[in-house]
Amino acid sequence: MYDTKHVQKRAQQRGITKDMINFTLDHGVIQGDRWFLNRKLLNETIHELEAQLKVAKRLRDKGGVVVVADGEALLTTYDFDSRKMAY
Repeated sequence: MYDTKHVQKRAQQRGITKDMINFTLDHGVIQGDRWFLNRKLLNETIHELEAQLKVAKRLRDKGGVVVVADGEALLTTYDFDSRKMAY
């Protein structure tokens, strides 16, 4: 996002960081000519991100590598221990 000196000044006055702006652009919705993110949308986004985090942690705990071939329904998992460099 290109930000002008005016945007930088107003964001600083309101305590809005660049990360907050980028998060809104990634997860918000367009309402008219503005990006919109309210408490309800934030709660939904947090719930989705927590679900993704839960899956990522389960994958990490399994030590597995998931392979999907050419976008088909083929799914193969390997129990890989990187410390031993063995399957």
